[in-house]
Amino acid sequence: MTTEGFICISRGIVAHWIWSNPVLFQRWVWMILSANYDDREVSFCYHRIMLHRGQLAVNLSYLSKIWHVSSQATHKFLVKLEDSGMVTRTVDDKVTVITICNYDRYQLKMGASVDGLVDGADNRMVDQVVNQTNKDNKIKTEIEKTSDEVLCQVPLELDMPEAVEKEYISWEKFISFFNTAMRGKTIPKIRGYHLAEHRKRNIRARIREYGKDAVIEVVKKAAASSFLNGGGDKGFVADIDWMMGPRNFPKILDGFYDRRFSENSQNNNSISNNKDNGRIRGTQATATSSEEYSKRF
Repeated sequence: MTTEGFICISRGIVAHWIWSNPVLFQRWVWMILSANYDDREVSFCYHRIMLHRGQLAVNLSYLSKIWHVSSQATHKFLVKLEDSGMVTRTVDDKVTVITICNYDRYQLKMGASVDGLVDGADNRMVDQVVNQTNKDNKIKTEIEKTSDEVLCQVPLELDMPEAVEKEYISWEKFISFFNTAMRGKTIPKIRGYHLAEHRKRNIRARIREYGKDAVIEVVKKAAASSFLNGGGDKGFVADIDWMMGPRNFPKILDGFYDRRFSENSQNNNSISNNKDNGRIRGTQATATSSEEYSKRF
């Protein structure tokens, strides 16, 4: 159990039966503290178990040892919690997975608070507020992830050479990050759970040239760019292949598309207005193609 962070407890706990018994209340708080804050795979009693948010893996002997009580007393307490609608239990191969009911109602991610928004509200309104808050915070957290969190994963072999480890990329994490960043954007998401080999080659090439941090920054910049999301005169919309191209990637990274499209439109209009007798002033570009024009930047 981690010693970092905090948990939230409803004020209504003072009217609950568990509040009147300090020992039982301590056990209940311990269970909330021990519950997973995020979905993750854990190891318990030589088993690998996928636990979801608000769940913990235990067995009677483990809880009895932690709480210094008999197995019978432990089982009786769990049954009472279950009968009161505070937890649910599933047992598989001597491992009990306990789910804290209404965990999301109080344990909001990012420490967000809905206190005051839900006081006196009915359960349906509380759930709506909590679910929307958690959804918004999850998107924010995904977008703000570092390159190590997005592109790296633990090597399968502990003695993996350093050169190989640097190339070890979790494509599943990258797809999840990319699709979260493009949520609500015009830029299309990556479909499916696997990247095509040509896309992997492009991303690896950009990583070798600019580093993993740059790849994550380019995705964020593209998501925030009005022009790349169809805001230009021609309605151009970028995609993952265009973004990771060797010519387009550095332009996004350098902030070429960060400017608002309205500013670009004004610049284009000023160029048109500066024509004199069909000739563009000498200070303007005389590019004959979009490729040559981009070299100025």
